[in-house]
Amino acid sequence: MRSIDIQVNGAYGVDFNDDNLTKPAFLDACEKLASSGVELFFPTLITAPIDVLCQRIAKIAGWIQEESQEKIHVGGLHIEGPFISAKPGYRGTHPLEAIQPVQLETLQRIVEAGGGLIKQFTLAPECDPQFSGIAWLSSQGIVPFAGHTDATIDQLRGAIDHGLRGFTHLGNGCALEVLRHDNILHRVLALRSDIIISVIADGIHVPFWLLKTWLEVFGADRVIVTSDSMSAAGMPSGEYEIGGQPISVDENRRTIHRDHQYLAGSASLLQDMEKLAPQWVTDWPGSRESLFYSNAKNLFRL
Repeated sequence: MRSIDIQVNGAYGVDFNDDNLTKPAFLDACEKLASSGVELFFPTLITAPIDVLCQRIAKIAGWIQEESQEKIHVGGLHIEGPFISAKPGYRGTHPLEAIQPVQLETLQRIVEAGGGLIKQFTLAPECDPQFSGIAWLSSQGIVPFAGHTDATIDQLRGAIDHGLRGFTHLGNGCALEVLRHDNILHRVLALRSDIIISVIADGIHVPFWLLKTWLEVFGADRVIVTSDSMSAAGMPSGEYEIGGQPISVDENRRTIHRDHQYLAGSASLLQDMEKLAPQWVTDWPGSRESLFYSNAKNLFRL
């Protein structure tokens, strides 16, 4: 079955955020992802010092341009950070020292490093004064997503007015304990007619009963399943890294940052989540086409 994965940090033992990543290793991961059934995917680069992040982006973008996107099944690049919330919980495993507010010149530098290949950019609206970064991204044909954010309802509304289109992995990248009424989950729910959400549907990041509820509330045309996979996806349990950060993967496929115990991406592939989908997708197989393929295809014009 066809699928598109908009957030892939790595897979098959290959970390796309590794400064020592080689072209053969990257292409091998691309080939294996395609063999798993992914028609297109977005290599995802996460928060790092700006010079390092731009180097990582430019290196992968260069390989994609050399090989052609169609050949290696890359639909574009997804940049997640560094313009995210620095609050504990909301930043997840993103390195605190590299997080910063949006500066248009820095944003433009990051996008330039992508050589026209960046399709999705995840940031926190509260870190984007006057929403100038979101507006600029939208003007460049890049789809802005909120994520790793504790934006207020008014900040989310302002971001939507300036071009925000989606929310990255709802239910993750937020604090474990929140106010019972005014919290980021309920704010996104309140704006569900104006925003598309992505979810990590492995049953670990979000329980299946909650995924089922969100699907019923948002509708199958406003939900995208993404793996958010890291290098352990397609590999046995053990010790791995994402951007140099130490990650343990247990026998239940749970990814834990060894320093602070937050989840750190997923050890599942999108095909694994397809197999789990009957546990929460109520309209099978019609909804599956939307969740795993057509919603992403339409939103990003792939």
